[in-house]
Order: sequence, then C-alpha cells, then structure tokens
Amino acid sequence: MSPLAVRIGAGVLALLALIALRGKRWAYLTFVLLGLLYFPAQTHFRVHAPKCEQLLPTLHLLVPLLHNYAYIALFAGFYWMSWVQFGRSDARGVWALVATLLVAALVEIAEGMTGGGRGQVHCRVRDLVPDAAGAVGAALLLAIWSRLRRKPAYVRLVRPRPAAAPHPAAPPSRAFVPPRGVVPPPPPRGVVPPPPDSSPGPSPVTPPADVARTQETAHSEDVSARRQVVQHLQAILGRLRRMSQRLWAIILGRRRTIVVGGILLALVGAGAFVILRLPAPAPVVIEQPNAAPPPQRPPPRPLQSEAEGYYEPSYQVTVSDRRFTRLTLRPEPFVTFSRIGTRQEVGCEDARIGQDAVHLRCELERVGVVTIDGRFTSRFVTSSLDTPVLSALITITNTRGETLFSARESFYWHAPD
Repeated sequence: MSPLAVRIGAGVLALLALIALRGKRWAYLTFVLLGLLYFPAQTHFRVHAPKCEQLLPTLHLLVPLLHNYAYIALFAGFYWMSWVQFGRSDARGVWALVATLLVAALVEIAEGMTGGGRGQVHCRVRDLVPDAAGAVGAALLLAIWSRLRRKPAYVRLVRPRPAAAPHPAAPPSRAFVPPRGVVPPPPPRGVVPPPPDSSPGPSPVTPPADVARTQETAHSEDVSARRQVVQHLQAILGRLRRMSQRLWAIILGRRRTIVVGGILLALVGAGAFVILRLPAPAPVVIEQPNAAPPPQRPPPRPLQSEAEGYYEPSYQVTVSDRRFTRLTLRPEPFVTFSRIGTRQEVGCEDARIGQDAVHLRCELERVGVVTIDGRFTSRFVTSSLDTPVLSALITITNTRGETLFSARESFYWHAPD
C-alpha cells in the first residue's frame, strides 16, 4: 500500500474511533472490521494458513514485552471503546476485557496469515502480553474515574417544598337561643342545667413569621437569578446581532473590491495550476569532444551479513547428546548439531538477517527450539580467522518451554568448504 493510502486509512479509523466513543455501535463494528482488513490489504490479500507460536512467555521476557508502548496505548483505547459500547450491562468491564482480548487474538492471527504485511511470521502468544496490559490498565483507570464521579449515598438534592396553607378556622360555637314566644320545657327536678358555653372558638393556625419570610426570600432570589440569566443572554445576542450587521455593512460597502479580489485570486490560481501541469523542457546536453572519462569507483567491500560460509561458536554447547558446532547464514540459514559419527543440519523457518543484526529461530526435532539473537561486530568481511565477527545470545528451550541453555557466545567466520 502507498503511504497516502495508509494515512487515509488511519484518518478513517481515527474518525470511527471518535464516533464509537459516543456510543455508536455501527462505528465500533466498522472500526474492528477495517482494522482486521488492514493486514491482508498490505499484501494485496495474499494470505496463507497461520502458523502461530504457542509458547507462553517466561518471566525474563515479560519486561521487554511490556516496553511495546504503542500496542499498550492502542488496546487501552480499544478497551475504552468497548467499555462505552457495553454501557447498559452490569458487567461492562468484564465484557469489554473479553472483547479486547478477542480482537487482540484476531489481530495476531491476521498477522500470521499475512506475515505482518512484510512476509514475516508474527503470530505469537507472547505478543498478547502488551495487549492485555493495556486493557487492564485502562480498566483500572476507568474504575477509579467512575468511583470518583459517584456521589455518596448520604448526599441528596431535595427541592424545597412550599409550606402548606393553613386550615381555615372553625367558626366559634354559639349558645342556642330559642325563638321568641317559645318557652323551653322546665328541667327535671334535682338536675341543674349546665351553664351556657360562652368560651371563644379555636384560633386560626398561622405559620411562624420566620418560615414565611424564608419562603418569600427564596422565591425572590430565584426570580432575580432567572432574570439576570435572561438579561445576560439577551445582551450576548444583541452583541452578536450588532457584529453581524457591522460585518454585512462592511461587505456591502466594499463589495466591488471583494469581487475584483476574488476574480484576481481565481485567475492567479488557474495560471499557477496550468504552469505546474506543463511538462518540463528536456535538458540540452552539449557533448564535449575531449572530455576525460569519469574516474571509476572502487568496488564496494562485501558485507559480513551477505558473505557465504559458516560460523563456529567459541563454546560448543551439548544438549540431549547433540553438540552445537556450526551456524550458517548464506545461502540458506541453518544450524548444525553433531553426534557420534553423524551430523544433523536443522533449518530455521524464522530468519531475519540484516546488515547489523541477525535473528534465527530453529526447531530441533524432539529437543525443542534454538533461538539466536546477535549483532555483527565487523560490518565488512574479514580474512582474519581469529577475530570474532558475530556476538549472539543463544537460547535453547525444550518442548515444554523450559530453558535448557542461555548464554552469549562469539562466532568466528570461515569460508565455505
């Protein structure tokens, strides 16, 4: 893919990520799909069956793996997007973590199917360590943020209620007065009639003076605050209206200048476009009759990384009755182990040989994996047989992932037999 296409794709993914952070499910799914299609697009959709390395990382590899800050930040952001998508779930953190690890595994498989876009094998289980670290870090930060924004249980926002209107007072009771001309019956003998009830009725209930005053004050403050907000908004709108009127008056007053300037800019732009599209004139070459031939440069010195031959280690380690004797880089990378009377050559499927460094991963049958990571101490080929030209870390692990040997050794180069 061209650099322009890569930049356009990155911009589209960034836009989809921003939309997905607002809770849009279609943007989230489109982001995942386009992110996975990036790897086969790098190889023009030439894919093969992935051959993944399923060895778990050891403790001494965790620290270098956690230095992959780009993947940590990328999958921390993807966890945030997933956390937003599962907002209605009670276990949104767990589902977001599961989605992040699933997409990380799919990314590793896509890299294994396409060779990471560069023809190399990059499908390794240990590469999931920085992805998981980024997801866990984002989960902790979001949990702390949610905890800080949560209000305590004892905080309640209660709107003041208006005081209840007092109940009307009951009318005072009056003594019964018989109409004129009617004589009440005499009371029975021995019974004294009760005296007439001349006590006043119950007094009306009136609210306390301080409560009524507080309610009136709160109501007046609320009304004044609303009035101030409305006045402030009206003042802002008035300023904007005056500014727009002034700008329109300036445009109307200088409309001729603006039209002429626009036409001139259009003509200048069209002329520059035409000039840039014109083909450049062919340079005129004048042949000099007696020109001296250019001096010939000496041939470049051959690089050590491109020299054919084999390398012998300074210490020949023995693992499972096999002794490591040789390392060959050109024309085909392989390592040589010798037994009593026999010699076994093991090819290296994962081989990256540069001008300054070399990385080999070779699988030894029924023994384990041999990994060699080193750097060339001499950039160019040397004829000295007692000078080490390669310093490498040799690591041999068995089929269970246990380290059998790990040490840094020097290698001496020899011409091919």
